[in-house]
Amino acid sequence: MGGSVRFESRDEVGFVVIDNPPRRNALTVGMWEALGELVRGIDREGGHRCLVLRGAGEEAFASGADISEFERERSDREQVARYHERYVGPGLASLLECGIPTVAMIRGTCMGGGLEIASCCDIRIAADDAKLGIPISRMGFPLAFGETELLFRLFGRGIAAELLLEGRIYDAQEALSKGLVERVVPAERLEEEALATARRVAAGSPNAHRSTKAQFLRLLRDASPVTAEERAQSYDFADTEDYRIGYRAFLRKVKPVFEGR
Repeated sequence: MGGSVRFESRDEVGFVVIDNPPRRNALTVGMWEALGELVRGIDREGGHRCLVLRGAGEEAFASGADISEFERERSDREQVARYHERYVGPGLASLLECGIPTVAMIRGTCMGGGLEIASCCDIRIAADDAKLGIPISRMGFPLAFGETELLFRLFGRGIAAELLLEGRIYDAQEALSKGLVERVVPAERLEEEALATARRVAAGSPNAHRSTKAQFLRLLRDASPVTAEERAQSYDFADTEDYRIGYRAFLRKVKPVFEGR
């Protein structure tokens, strides 16, 4: 009911669009499910070098869950567990586990599940009109534990406490100072900056990016030291064609054209 998550392709860059403008791009259960399926499908297909996540329109990246569904989808313990374990968790995991680099293009409202989606992206760029927060306790419940774990690991206890206990809403500049976003640009330049960033990412080796993202995921989910076996496995890049293309182009002082193999 209402809203969609759709895909737009611009050559090697893909745009994943959270599209529910009448509700400030609030996410329905169907949209969470579609997000996971879409991102996993794009990752499997492998035809894009970078993904940009954005909200439709100019008012919001995403304002969180669609509260009109609470009675129908989240009114008891069983439904709540299904909502997080079957829809939200897999949707967020699809971004964290995606081998293609991701850029969050944040305009306007970025709250609750919207901030969680943005947090799962590799690079976050905010417009100067962005507002970010998760004032969930004001609705009478905590964030799901797996989602709290993600925020805690990404941003630390203090930021998680401000978001989840205080219910603090950050403006763009404070979000930048806290490390929730990597840069802030004027709203009218946001799409230009996000696309330029994505194209710079896309110019790199897809093999290198997949390896780096796998390393990021390992370090995010497991705080134990990297093992000798893991270090040895990471040198597999030396057997790839992209490795040879890259260093030969560097020696010849020409721009490399990576093949992703």
